[in-house]
Amino acid sequence: MSPDSIMALVLVLVTFLCLLAIRFHVGLSLMLSGLIGVMVLRTTDAAISAVTNAPYTTSFNYSLVIIPLFILMGVLAVRAGLAQAGFDIASRLLAKFPGGAALSSLAGSGLFAAVTGSSVATVATLARVSTDAITQAKHHIRLAAGVVCAGGTLGVLIPPSIVLVLYGIITEESIGQLLLAGIGPGLLTIAAYASTIVVLVLFFERRADHTHAASTTPSTKASAATPKSALDIMGGAYLFIIFMVSIGTIYLGIATSTEAASFGALAALIIFAVRVKFANLFSAIKEPLSETIGLTAMTFLLLTGAGVFTYFLALSGASTSLVNWVVSADLPPYGVLIICLLLLLPLGMFLDGISMILIAGPILHPILTSYGFDGIWLGVIIVKVAEMALITPPVGMNVFVYSGTVKEIPISDAFKGVFPFIIADFVVVALLILVPGIITLLPSLSGAS
Repeated sequence: MSPDSIMALVLVLVTFLCLLAIRFHVGLSLMLSGLIGVMVLRTTDAAISAVTNAPYTTSFNYSLVIIPLFILMGVLAVRAGLAQAGFDIASRLLAKFPGGAALSSLAGSGLFAAVTGSSVATVATLARVSTDAITQAKHHIRLAAGVVCAGGTLGVLIPPSIVLVLYGIITEESIGQLLLAGIGPGLLTIAAYASTIVVLVLFFERRADHTHAASTTPSTKASAATPKSALDIMGGAYLFIIFMVSIGTIYLGIATSTEAASFGALAALIIFAVRVKFANLFSAIKEPLSETIGLTAMTFLLLTGAGVFTYFLALSGASTSLVNWVVSADLPPYGVLIICLLLLLPLGMFLDGISMILIAGPILHPILTSYGFDGIWLGVIIVKVAEMALITPPVGMNVFVYSGTVKEIPISDAFKGVFPFIIADFVVVALLILVPGIITLLPSLSGAS
């Protein structure tokens, strides 16, 4: 890299971090800092051209249709009460297990994260309700912190995962195969988290003391431990139907990922209409559509900002220099893999999973595939580690969001609660690296293209 490129790179990174520090939107921060970098390396006209063309160049891709379709499917499922139904069924089934309330909250977080695609949004939404349910069951509030913060990361692997979709788009890997590849690691992560909860409850946890009495006040919103309404079996059945219509058709090779997303959105719309009564459909559908538009716009703003930022990285030669440096270091393939994965962890100090993938994916993917790693396997590993960064000290974003929502727990205690789940995550990642079949089995057996 030339001295001018190095100076521009430093300026861009400092600008980006300063914008994040003043709580500027991540997509706009990426766009503005990239704009400044292009202005330094080229001209103002070139920078303006890059920004004005970015919305078109980043969104002119038929595969992107899957994003609003999956978002609509998830929003309609939540609005139809299907996530709550699955939450209640899990609560009833898991009530008699050690740490049943925590296990139920884990299931609820996974469901919510899967349909929203946002780890941080899941933590912010469920922190209070899940904490109340877990502490009412006489468990320590640190357990609640760990369950909610770690549970929010489950949606990154459990289909339909918007993060995996975006990874497939920016790296040109098969979206259908990526979605199927996430199922095995998602189930393994759930099993690891559930085992962690049981071990903590049986062997390590001390009963919550009186300093946490404020958090044990019965919640007026919901209780994961003891659902009071009749069990909504049909809601659970509807969830299964949506999953099979969307992901099942991909596995069987009946539909492409985009077609499957449209089938899933249509199924969710029909179920939503049945649940809210057809006569009320036109009035009830307005809010879910507005929410879908907002979430889609947010995602595309991130895409556009990341497009400008990655254009600057390519223009400055930073991406090429990084690739050349890694290749010239002559490290073994798995050594390079581990170094690249560790580079993702600091990004969790500032960014959510989607932003991390949009920035790091185009850089890490060509480096690691050049060493012979399978692109689908690699995508799931990178996405998994990117979400791990959101609960990893010193600045795991999920943990700070949780501590900001649940005021009675200090940030240090929240990190103590999350620590066992971080260990579980490292075990899961190690297993995924040592046993690639956990990721590749379903795609290899499927008809997905």
